[in-house]
Amino acid sequence: MDTSEQIDEQNLTPWQKENLEYLKTQGGKPVWDPSVVSDEKEDQKESVEDEETEMNEIPPEELETEEKQKQTYESFADRLPKIKKVRNKRLFRRLTLIVSVFLIAILIVLYFVSPLSKLGNIGVSGSKSIDSQKIIAQSKLEKGKSLWEQFGDRKIYEKKIERQLPRVKKATISLSGINSFNIKIEEYKVVALESTNNMFHPILENGKILPEEMKAPESGMPVFQNFKDQSTIKNLMNSYNKLPEDLKQNISEIRYAPSNANKELININMKDANEVIVNISQLDEKMAYYSKVASQMEKPGIIDMEVGIFSYPFNNEETEENVEESSQVLE
Repeated sequence: MDTSEQIDEQNLTPWQKENLEYLKTQGGKPVWDPSVVSDEKEDQKESVEDEETEMNEIPPEELETEEKQKQTYESFADRLPKIKKVRNKRLFRRLTLIVSVFLIAILIVLYFVSPLSKLGNIGVSGSKSIDSQKIIAQSKLEKGKSLWEQFGDRKIYEKKIERQLPRVKKATISLSGINSFNIKIEEYKVVALESTNNMFHPILENGKILPEEMKAPESGMPVFQNFKDQSTIKNLMNSYNKLPEDLKQNISEIRYAPSNANKELININMKDANEVIVNISQLDEKMAYYSKVASQMEKPGIIDMEVGIFSYPFNNEETEENVEESSQVLE
């Protein structure tokens, strides 16, 4: 074999070395050109060197940028499944919200077209002397009509009851059950009776005289006589309501007895047989001394509270002793 054709076995690939050994045993030559192998090796070396040279020639800033871009890409790829999961959750929440709003709207529409949105029943509580059906009738509430429309105007219906029924002090309409109302009634107390033509009419605590008639006075109720002016009775009731309860229970009759000089004068007959003369405007103030004065009287008589406070027997023979005794009580 010529020296020009000598092969540098160190630069051969493993398969070329094996092929060369095989040819030696067979006495032949390789079908490939050893120079090509050498050239290929040289080209590979040059290519690697060129790449290294190019890498060395790239500025460090560009290398750092490329590295950051590579890291960013890898980081985004790692976060992509999480982003999809969060997005799916948001979509699910939005869908749930939309469906819920839609269902609520449907339920509201169904409710307002159903009988449940109509007033079905009206009840009354707290009424002692007024018939429940009369209260319902005067309220002007209508069954079968819009529950919420009438409930929104409940103050109007409450005023109608209070205006039409004098005994009603306060009416309160509230919801009771799914489609029912309850009317709670607070009544004025009947505190006295007016006597007119042998008939008796209830007098409420606000001074209002009811048109109801009774043939006999109710037990324990004081009787008002000779009152012809409604305003006078109202003024009297303003003072009468301030009296202690035990003193009210001791009054049997109040008679209006004005004089030319005093239009406020009244005579009060007590159940302990005494008679009191007092002004309407001073009733609660002067009657505060009644128990003390009455306890010092030897026998029933008249207690005059029109000017000062004096007591004397029914025979109208007022003595200095009685006057002095009454004056000492006031001190």
